[in-house]
Amino acid sequence: MKNIITPDFISLTTLHLHFCFNETDLVISSGTGFIYKCDDIYYLITNWHNVAGRDPNTGRCLSESLATPDVITTLFRSHNNPGSGVRKEIELYKNSHNSEPLWFEHPEHGNKVDVVAIPLKKGIENEHHIFPINEVEFDDEYKSEVSDDVYVIGYPFFEITYAQLPIWKKGSIASEPDINIDQQPKFLIDTATRSGLSGSPVIMQRIGIHGLIDGKMLGDSTIGRIRNFVGIYSGRVGQGEFKAQLGIVWKQCVIDEIIKGNKHGANPIL
Repeated sequence: MKNIITPDFISLTTLHLHFCFNETDLVISSGTGFIYKCDDIYYLITNWHNVAGRDPNTGRCLSESLATPDVITTLFRSHNNPGSGVRKEIELYKNSHNSEPLWFEHPEHGNKVDVVAIPLKKGIENEHHIFPINEVEFDDEYKSEVSDDVYVIGYPFFEITYAQLPIWKKGSIASEPDINIDQQPKFLIDTATRSGLSGSPVIMQRIGIHGLIDGKMLGDSTIGRIRNFVGIYSGRVGQGEFKAQLGIVWKQCVIDEIIKGNKHGANPIL
C-alpha cells in the first residue's frame, strides 16, 4: 500500500532557509521563511536579523565567525511531488560588494521592525509549487485574544526534516494583541523556542464556541476550530532563563506595509 502523506496546508507555506556566504560556501545559520503573495508577485518573508546576520537593535554580528550572509539556499517544492524539492539560491544583494540589499524593509521603522520581504523571480510559480500563506482560508472575522493558543511553525534544527515539513511549536498569546509592545507593531507569546524558528509564521488557534457576546451565543456564533495568521516570530525577549520563555511576534500588518512601501533595505554594515 502506498504511503500517502496529507500535511496541513499551512505547513507547505513554510521554507527551511540556510543563510550562506557564497564566496567560501560557508553556511552561517539556518532559519525559517514563508511565502506571501501580493499583486501577482511572490515574496519570501523572514526576519531582518536572518538576512543581515546582525542584531537589529545593536548592529552586533550574530555569528561567532563574524560572517554575514549574501545568499539564501532553500528547497522549493516540486509540482509533481510536493514532498520533494529542488535546492535554489536566493540572492540577498544587487552587487558583489553586498552594499545594496534586495530585500524590502519597513518604510517607517526600517530594520527596527525585524521583518523583510524578498521578491522572488517572476515565473517562479511555473517552476515550483508555491503555497502563499495569505491564500489560506483563515477565520478573519474573529479577533485574537490574550491566552489564545498559538503555533510557531518552522524549522528549529539545522538538518532537513522528512518531506521538508516544519515543527508546530505550541505557545499562547502573553500580551494583549491589540497593544503594541514598545510602541511597535508586535506582541508577546509564552513559549520556549530555538533560534531556527526565527522567521516562522505564527498561527492562532482556538477550539470551542466562537462569537459570544457577554458569554451568550448569537445567531452567528460557531462551534469548532478557528485559525488566524497573526504574525512573524523573531526570537526571544532577552537571554535570561525567565525572559527566554517570552517570544516576539511582529503583527501580520507589517507584511503589507513593507511590500506596499517598496523600500529596499539599507546597507546593514553602515
